[in-house]
Amino acid sequence: MHLADLPPIVPVSILRDGPFASLGLITHAGDDMLAFLESARYLDGILRHASIRCVVTTTALAERLPARLGVAISEAPRRDFFKLHNHLVDHTDFYWQDFATEIASDAIISPTAHIAERNVRIGRRTMIEPHVTVLPHTILGDDVILRAGCVIGSQGFQFIRNDDEVLPVAHGGAVWLHDRVEVQANSTIARALFAGFTELGEDTKLDSLVYVAHHVRLGRRCLVGAGTAITGTVTIGDDVWIGPNATITSEVTIGDRANITLGSVVTRDVAADQHVTGNFAIDHEKYITFLRTIR
Repeated sequence: MHLADLPPIVPVSILRDGPFASLGLITHAGDDMLAFLESARYLDGILRHASIRCVVTTTALAERLPARLGVAISEAPRRDFFKLHNHLVDHTDFYWQDFATEIASDAIISPTAHIAERNVRIGRRTMIEPHVTVLPHTILGDDVILRAGCVIGSQGFQFIRNDDEVLPVAHGGAVWLHDRVEVQANSTIARALFAGFTELGEDTKLDSLVYVAHHVRLGRRCLVGAGTAITGTVTIGDDVWIGPNATITSEVTIGDRANITLGSVVTRDVAADQHVTGNFAIDHEKYITFLRTIR
């Protein structure tokens, strides 16, 4: 797609045409990305991002962008970027190629479960319990278990404020649960916002009432306790333990074998093998040392 294709869709003018193959934010990875720039605060992020090819921005900021970038001018870059995104999700195959749902012959599915008629793939020996909802853009591997009441492939929580308008943002990506993933009762997994997947690696297990937001990636053999909320674009390594009722803020990275104590609020990256505790979470031993000083 080219920037020159945008004016019939959103109210932009083209300063310098250019091709793009994906949309994303400066914190996202993608191929030949289109991004938006509404504040000079994020200019360095645009310039450092190796995959950004085109930018929707204001007239004032456009002159600060190098000639290698395609540029579209907008009075409200963030609004028009997401309106374009919504159009691509709702009216094109830019993000997803449509197909009839495919279910392995030996999958075990409760008659009260809802499986979307299109854009779902369910692997061998997968078990889906009563009142589970599997929505479009969901890929389930082999031997996956979905316990009663789960919702897989939902729209995520993403809204854009623009003056008096609150714009809902469609989710164009998908959910991929790899082999032997288990999701226990009444948990929800949202599909990715842009291209790609919200993804749970092999043998990862979620307890009940866990929420996994758009474009989260959990590695293999992770264990996530009940009531945990993992917000958007979090990357979690292999063999991670997350205790019940933990909250992981968006766009952090948690390394392999990390341990998140129950009830922790994680607001920054956690290193491999690190154990963190508290609100806001800090190294576990530091937290215990501090508690001893106030008892």
